[in-house]
Amino acid sequence: MPELSTVKSNYSSLPHNEQLILKRVWAHLYNFWNIPIPSTSYLYDSTTTDGEEEIEDHIGEPMINGTKHSQFNLLDIDPDLLYKEFWEMLRVESPDCHLLRFVKARKFHVDKTIHMLSKNFKFRHIHQLNQLLNDGEYKILSHEENNAGVIVCLKKQKAVIIGHDKYEKPIILVRPKFHYSSDQPEIELEKYALLIIETSRLFMMEGAITILFDLTDFSLSNMDYAPVKFIITCFEAHFPESLGSLLIHKAPWLFSPIWAIIKNWLDPVVASKIVFTKSTKDLNKYIDTDQLPKYLKGENDSIDLNQYTPPDGTHDDLLHLKEDDDDDFEYKKRQSILEKRDHLIKRYQDINIQWIQTKDELESQKLWNIKCEIGEELCQNYVELDPYVRSRSSYDINGTLKL
Repeated sequence: MPELSTVKSNYSSLPHNEQLILKRVWAHLYNFWNIPIPSTSYLYDSTTTDGEEEIEDHIGEPMINGTKHSQFNLLDIDPDLLYKEFWEMLRVESPDCHLLRFVKARKFHVDKTIHMLSKNFKFRHIHQLNQLLNDGEYKILSHEENNAGVIVCLKKQKAVIIGHDKYEKPIILVRPKFHYSSDQPEIELEKYALLIIETSRLFMMEGAITILFDLTDFSLSNMDYAPVKFIITCFEAHFPESLGSLLIHKAPWLFSPIWAIIKNWLDPVVASKIVFTKSTKDLNKYIDTDQLPKYLKGENDSIDLNQYTPPDGTHDDLLHLKEDDDDDFEYKKRQSILEKRDHLIKRYQDINIQWIQTKDELESQKLWNIKCEIGEELCQNYVELDPYVRSRSSYDINGTLKL
């Protein structure tokens, strides 16, 4: 059975030596953002605490003789812009929980974590992921000239977020039988995949997702290696610790040589999460019947898989508020939520800097607990802010996404 633990499961009780590694990662982030943190040299002391074995780490201080040393500084992106994008992308995930995905994916090795985060920042910037999610399906549908292939994917519902598995992980149901490479250019298929993954982050919050590849009626004409490789790269490099299980259902005999190629692209962590299923009984080991769609002999009819109902923009009134709008109450409410968010981020940063600086283990744990509380407040604040910044998706409208 695939690994069932999530980042959330031991997030609030992170051991002291693992906190030390996370402090170093934060120190490099602040260095890149030009936020000064004095007195951090102790973080790079080779001695250990209370006889604990030091976690492997091969990176020096972010400031050496006044010169910055960090993978982040190799990015040709404005640090202020990335600072803004970092806080916007968290949404319903706390800052530490997000960074821990990368730290754990790189086995608490700081320089590898920094390298991974740097590539992720670049990736998110290139693909404009915050904007993609905020604009949502409606913006894509409104600009058909640039998104014809994405619209084909949406209308065919090649991938939908439906139900949850036995461990409360949301499910992305992928139906390759509807895919033909001629339907869209590769870049638009990637955009569609990223929209689905980014939307799924709202469902999974600080946990993980399950992907169900249903190969019912799959044929060689549906096979397209490029998007498969892209999705694998996404979960290995850009959405680490976000995949709970990957179920491949009803793989036909012709899939065997295809699988022989694909499995060579997988790192051991992702490979360990893959399970092949043949029947509803097999699926029920991971997903209850009431969460499976009816065509898979389940009882979940929350989404009409035969007919896509596109958002028409009528649910997005709160996105277009202006100071002189007649509905002054909603404008003031949005401003109040934004001001509270700025305050929470400032408060979090102040506590975070104290936490990074402290050498005392008890004080460090006390500050860590406060950070966890503020992180939860940030998540709740985003829930209030969400209708004012993100276009309503089909999942919001049909009621399956409830923050």
